[in-house]
Amino acid sequence: MKQKQIPSYLNSMKFVSFFVIFLLNLTTLNPQQNKTESKNDYKKWAYVYSNSLEKFSRNYIKKIQENYDVLCVTGLMLRGTGVLRFENELINKLQKAEIDYKASKPLIYPMVTFSSIKDGINLLTRENPRAKSIDNLINFLKRHQFKGLHLDFEGLPAEYSKDLGIYLSELKKALSENEMKLTFALFPQVEFSDDRLFHKMENIAPNVDEVVLMAYDYKNTKTDPGCVSPPEWVKKNIQEVLKQFSPDKVWVGLASYGYEWNADQKRVSVVSAREGEVLLSKYPFEKDKSSCVKITKKEGNSQSVIYYSNRETRKEVIEKIKNFSVLGTALWRLGLEED
Repeated sequence: MKQKQIPSYLNSMKFVSFFVIFLLNLTTLNPQQNKTESKNDYKKWAYVYSNSLEKFSRNYIKKIQENYDVLCVTGLMLRGTGVLRFENELINKLQKAEIDYKASKPLIYPMVTFSSIKDGINLLTRENPRAKSIDNLINFLKRHQFKGLHLDFEGLPAEYSKDLGIYLSELKKALSENEMKLTFALFPQVEFSDDRLFHKMENIAPNVDEVVLMAYDYKNTKTDPGCVSPPEWVKKNIQEVLKQFSPDKVWVGLASYGYEWNADQKRVSVVSAREGEVLLSKYPFEKDKSSCVKITKKEGNSQSVIYYSNRETRKEVIEKIKNFSVLGTALWRLGLEED
C-alpha cells in the first residue's frame, strides 16, 4: 500500500520537538551544573565588636545587614560562678545601632567568652556553676528572642577538653529544647599552636550545631613574621575538620587583618586590611608567595615588616574551599576590611 507523503513543514516541526525533548533530557540527567554554580553561593557570617557599633555609620550598618546572613556580636562573658556579665550593655549597643536582633535576616548571635582562664576552669569543672550558667544563658536568649548563641572558649589547657565536651552537651540539650542553635569557634587543627589541644574535635562535634573554623592567625603575635591565613593551610585544615564535621555544619573564617613586626620582633601590632591599603602608597610592597600582602616599612631608624590578608587573599581562600560544600564563610571582623 502506497504511503502518503508527509509535508515538509511537519517534518520540520517533528525535528524541533525531538530537539527540545533532547535538551530537556540533558538538563534532567545532568543537574550537576546547577549544583556547581550553587557551591560558590556561600552564606556569609561576620563578627563584630560590640564597641565598634557606635562608630559605624548608618549606611555601613545597613550594608552589612543586607550582605550578611549572620552577625556575631561580642560582649558577653561568663564568670566561674555561672553569672552572665554585660547583658544590658550588649542590648543597649544593639538598640543604639538600630539593629533588629529579633530578625531572622541577619541572625544575631551573641558571642560568649570566659571572664578569665580561671573562671573558665571553675565553670567547666563544677556542676552547679555549669547549670547556673546554662539557665542564665537560656533566660537571656529567651528574654530578647535570640535564635542562638556563639561560644568563643579559648586558652584552657588540653586536660579540660573532656569537661568542655560535657558542658557543650548540657548546653546544646537546653538550647535545642528551646529551638535555639549552639555555634562554636574552633581552632585550626593542622600546623597550629597548642591551643588546638583544648579544642579536640571528638569532644566538640557531637555537641554543637555549627562551628566556625578560625582559619587565621597561622602567624601571630607569638610567631615569626608571615601570613595570617595562607590559602593552602586553610584547605588542609578544612580537610581535617571534615573528618569530624559534616560540611553543612562548617563556616570557614576569613581574615581581614594582619600584623606588623618590628625588626627585633619584640613589638607586634594588628594591622587592618583597611590600614594596609593606605600603607601601599607609602612603602614598598609585594604579594608574598603565601598570598598575603607584604609591606616593608622603614621610618628613620625604625624598620618593620607587615603581612596582611586582603580582598584577594580572601578570594584565594574561597577558591581553595569551593569544592568542599561548606555552609559559608565567616569574616573576622567588620570594620577591618577594605572599603
